[in-house]
Amino acid sequence: MGTIIFTLLSILISTSALIKINQYDDKGLTSCITKMVADIDYKKNSRLMDITLMNMNNDLQLSTIYQVEGARFISRRFYWDTDNISNVIYIVMSKDYLELANGLSKVISDKFWNPSAIFIIVVQNLREYSIHNVTDLLHTYNIFHKVSVISRDGDGYAIYKYNLTKPGYCLKAGHLKLWSQCSDYCSEKKIPPINIGSIRGCRYKFIARNLWPFTNFDTNLKGTEQFIISLFQKKYGVNIDLMEFTKVNKYGTPIDNATLIMIEKVENNKVEGVVGGYAIDSSNVGKNITHLYPMTIDYIRVVLARANFVDQWSAILSQSLITFIVISFLFVIFCLAAIFLSLFHSRNDVSRDILIIFGYLLNKTAVKRTASGWPQVCIFTTILFMAFLIPYAIQANLFSVTTRPVRGYEPKQFEDLKGYKPVLYSEWLRRKDFIDSYDCGTRIDCLLMVKNNPEKLFYTLISYLHLWIYQWWLADSHCNLAIYPLREPYMTIYRTIYLRRGSALMNPFNSFITEIASSGILKKHASDISYREQVKCKSHSSFSIYVPLKLSNFKYIFMILIGGYCLSLLIFIYEVWAGSQRKLKGDNHLPTKPIQSQWT
Repeated sequence: MGTIIFTLLSILISTSALIKINQYDDKGLTSCITKMVADIDYKKNSRLMDITLMNMNNDLQLSTIYQVEGARFISRRFYWDTDNISNVIYIVMSKDYLELANGLSKVISDKFWNPSAIFIIVVQNLREYSIHNVTDLLHTYNIFHKVSVISRDGDGYAIYKYNLTKPGYCLKAGHLKLWSQCSDYCSEKKIPPINIGSIRGCRYKFIARNLWPFTNFDTNLKGTEQFIISLFQKKYGVNIDLMEFTKVNKYGTPIDNATLIMIEKVENNKVEGVVGGYAIDSSNVGKNITHLYPMTIDYIRVVLARANFVDQWSAILSQSLITFIVISFLFVIFCLAAIFLSLFHSRNDVSRDILIIFGYLLNKTAVKRTASGWPQVCIFTTILFMAFLIPYAIQANLFSVTTRPVRGYEPKQFEDLKGYKPVLYSEWLRRKDFIDSYDCGTRIDCLLMVKNNPEKLFYTLISYLHLWIYQWWLADSHCNLAIYPLREPYMTIYRTIYLRRGSALMNPFNSFITEIASSGILKKHASDISYREQVKCKSHSSFSIYVPLKLSNFKYIFMILIGGYCLSLLIFIYEVWAGSQRKLKGDNHLPTKPIQSQWT
């Protein structure tokens, strides 16, 4: 009986001691984390700190942490629904290494997962694992910016941090090292400083597809994105190995959907980034990747073939018909005004008055005087002005139509493309579903198909930057463009580079893009590429497109001219005959004077 009582007393004493130790440990751990949070200078951001408490258990006294000023807490498990929360600080609790590894593999699917945030990670017991295993785990998910790992060390807790003491150390080359004990940190004892690493001298591996004009692996001429990467390497002293993604598999079969495969390589931490004309895409949200600031704003254009040239007389009838109708209408108005407003004193020679309006008026104003009155003055002034203006308007209109080749009907808006069939490159068709579309292969193949079939109702979609470079491949024998884009873009896209989420290159790259965006150096490089393509275009035809017309083509003009001469001659004969008749009648009505003899 005594033995049993003694055993029970021993158990109670041990249990109470363990409870006190655990309470002391919980209080010490809570104080350590609370001080870390309180020491963060959140006011420099002029906003609250969003602190995410991950996988909380009873080891922390959360009420103490909640008292930190300027903090807003969101408590989650390792499984959570995505929410619009900008995570600035993560406080992660885990009982051992395996729980931490399993948890991090799940939370990276959160579309607002931020590996660049401040991390305070608690691993209660490493067991058979070491702090180096934790380092490798954090490197896997790009968690190496501002990290504090707290783990049990004897009776207390130790704080491990990245301390990159050697110059030129890359961030991922560092390891977690013992920085301080929690008890020493809370008592504000002297602690060693932290040396922040740098990307200078580091080497990173990127993957790219050979897509001109963004990348080029065929010649020494750099594409636009290769040009940006080369400038970034010079400024920050990093080495970026740009590897071309093969277009065929080991059996020689072309790889479909290569763009998504390259994105997956970044997501699976096989490469640091991917380049090659990528655009910001909402379908990549929630993956273990992130995009940089947009380098350029591009537009998807609707491209059609230029219409064939039409006959000159058809162009005159279609484009100058309104001019002739307006002039004829004015002619009738002026003639009626000249007659009924009594512009001239005599009303007997009506046909002559009409002819005076458009020519005879300028030479016979001294003989043919106008009537007085404000209506007559206004009509006369208007006729005089139009007599000068109308001939020049007719000549200018005919000159512009007959000397410049005129094309047939060309749609100007997307709504005008009824009955047109889209021909799209394979990559576009895999992402977008177009009804009654035709797969034409590559981008340049689609453009050539549209250009070479102007009689067919085809159109294609291509980015403006591609069109800017390829347009000189789509010229005729006279180096005139055989295609044209609609004025309004089909859609807007933002060109960017994708990196692993939390990559150490993200902030330097964003700062660099902000600097070069305002300088125009990227646009200048693209202009140089376009100019190189333009100078390659040479006229291969010995005949000019502006061939002078033969004299036989003007037979209708001469027929109209001869007809006008004949009409003028007939009117002149009529006027002479009418004048002689009036004179004859006047002579017959004169009174006869008696003949006086000279002798009287």
